[in-house]
Amino acid sequence: MDEALVKQLKQRIETELLKREREFVEYWLEELMKIDAKRHKELAAFQNDVKNLISRMQNRLKNLRSSKSG
Repeated sequence: MDEALVKQLKQRIETELLKREREFVEYWLEELMKIDAKRHKELAAFQNDVKNLISRMQNRLKNLRSSKSG
């Protein structure tokens, strides 16, 4: 393979990975900011929202792992 082509492909892959990582971080930051914006009056309500977010993240990770191996 041509060295210039390899370098170009590598750059495209790195750009795409950075884009996906940025989108990932932006999404979960937005979800956390939604929880923060609620201004919970009780600790239990805050804990419940955090637990729900954790559960959603765990489910997403489980789905990603199973689709990768499938």
